[in-house]
Amino acid sequence: MNNVTLQINPEKRGGPIRPMNGVGGGPVTYNMSYDASAWFRAAHIPFCRTHDIEYPFGSGEYVDVHNLFPDFDKDENDPANYNFALTDLYMQHIEEVGAKPIYRLGSCIEHQPIKRHIHPPKDFAKWGRICSRIIAHYNEGWGNGMHLGITYWEIWNEPDIPQCWTGTQEQFLDLYEAAATVIKREHPDVKIGGLAFANPCGEMVDKFLDRCAEKNVPIDFLSWHAYVRLPGETARYAAAIRETLKRHGMSHLESIYDEWNYVMGWEQELEKSFEFHKTVGEAAFMGAVMTTAHENGVDISCYYDVQFLMERVWNGVFEPGPRSAHGCGGKSVKPLPGFYALQYWGELTSLAQVEAATNADDLYVTAGVSDDGQTVKVMVSQFSDNGGYGIVAPNPKNITLSCTGDYAPVSVWVTDALGNHRPVTLEDGTLPLRGYAIALITFQKK
Repeated sequence: MNNVTLQINPEKRGGPIRPMNGVGGGPVTYNMSYDASAWFRAAHIPFCRTHDIEYPFGSGEYVDVHNLFPDFDKDENDPANYNFALTDLYMQHIEEVGAKPIYRLGSCIEHQPIKRHIHPPKDFAKWGRICSRIIAHYNEGWGNGMHLGITYWEIWNEPDIPQCWTGTQEQFLDLYEAAATVIKREHPDVKIGGLAFANPCGEMVDKFLDRCAEKNVPIDFLSWHAYVRLPGETARYAAAIRETLKRHGMSHLESIYDEWNYVMGWEQELEKSFEFHKTVGEAAFMGAVMTTAHENGVDISCYYDVQFLMERVWNGVFEPGPRSAHGCGGKSVKPLPGFYALQYWGELTSLAQVEAATNADDLYVTAGVSDDGQTVKVMVSQFSDNGGYGIVAPNPKNITLSCTGDYAPVSVWVTDALGNHRPVTLEDGTLPLRGYAIALITFQKK
């Protein structure tokens, strides 16, 4: 048993704790069969990225530009040529749980040998105008639309890999320039960006930023992906993105890490990764990655993915109950351990970050204090990967907690191998953590 310390200092405040607990997918999925709305509210999910919705091909109905405007040769200014109905409902469900979409304009990834919708559009300018009409529909009520105030509009997904773009890099940069220019001209208050890079350290990132700088192409955020085994990998990618933006004179841009999950490897290890996603190890990993991303300049992160069509693979947050052809309601959805990582982080996002220090390498800690200074909350994640896929879990610890000032612990919740979100009583200010675990500790001013 290791004895370690965790010191919280509410007097040393930083900025607001940023939303690391976004997700891919909305609360009502699998053709509206499963409803996780109550759990989304409980976790204060801030963002739902709308990529790979109802995969593959958006089920021919959802989100993707080719689904919303099925016949490219028709008049893009006529609302009758658009198919918004099911996507409207999808967006409404996101709005109802208090989240906001990060709306990906483009197409789902296509792993199929015959590619359908990831080719360069025949008219880049027209494609941009179609995207602008989609924004008008969801933000300005155009075409019997909605007024959702969606801020983030992401152009395409992973154009640096052949499963997402069959054209050249130069063609894609031309497409982005055409679309971003018309969108920003017609909707100056939205944030436009991309490109949801599969390789955040690849040459296309520099080419993209060079094009934006040279031609004054609108860009408000840079989005990127990284599936990792260790939180340190996330740290390196996030720091590299910040360094790249600095090198291009674009340090003001937001860094959005909007696809991530645990991956041991992309060959035979992938199936083991999917199994790991259902365990408490995934929860510990998620907490560690959110803390690490936050420490390295990420503004928003979105875990991939919480849709129920991803339940057997990427979804380490929910498992479904019995499916109904007419929808089952919230009772059909059960949280996995990973859900509580999102929920615990959601408890932090109304707080200002404060200093937290520990002498354990496999503890990842984020702490915050309320504006009035009365409440301090701390999220602790115990994670390590020693090459064992859950075989070599972190060493058990007794963590001595200390909070500078006149504070006392009032609640401790732990998710570990003994159970999900179970209350724990501290003994002499000491928190025991065994193996993979996450904890949420609340201190109150005396």
